[in-house]
Amino acid sequence: MRRIMAVLALMVVVISLTSCKSSGAVSFEKLFSPYNAVGHVRARDVESIPKGMTYREIITRLGATRDVGSGLHVAQYVVDDKENLYISFADPDEACAKSGTELLQSVQPIIDDSDTIGIRGVVRDIVQGKDGITMLVEGKLEQDTSFDKASVTVNISSKVLRDETPITSQFAFLEIKEGDTVEVTFNGPVAQSYPVQGVAATVRIVITP
Repeated sequence: MRRIMAVLALMVVVISLTSCKSSGAVSFEKLFSPYNAVGHVRARDVESIPKGMTYREIITRLGATRDVGSGLHVAQYVVDDKENLYISFADPDEACAKSGTELLQSVQPIIDDSDTIGIRGVVRDIVQGKDGITMLVEGKLEQDTSFDKASVTVNISSKVLRDETPITSQFAFLEIKEGDTVEVTFNGPVAQSYPVQGVAATVRIVITP
């Protein structure tokens, strides 16, 4: 009987260890990536964040989302399906100086502009990031555009064309230069700040008038 009990106890330990191993936490790199979908959260979940949590802990608590930053990390969440929350940081292990309630004070209304040209204008400034670029585009409102000024993140998921010809290299965004005239469509909602902020679905470098 003792031998049987010992075997059963060993089996319980093995099963417990196997379970712990299989349910290991998802890595931060998978939780927070330029290739993720934008995470959706509730305001009450953000409000539960205490001041002093690291950004790594905040994202782990809120769940997987997209890094829309270039240079700095910028976590984007859609709050209650109606507002954008952007959380910017350089180091994920840095402590956030704001509580969740304070973070919610910076939420911005969202506009879904994915089916139309968001902006047509001239690239005035480009900042190189780890997985793409962020460029300032300045133009004017026209009948078929929505904005006259936009901060646009272009990453390897964005489609870049020269006129109507797609640029097929993985880092096609490197073909965009200051002074280029571009047409941008956005990948889903944009932050209605000024200038608006969003991730490009397509960027067409206009060569011919």
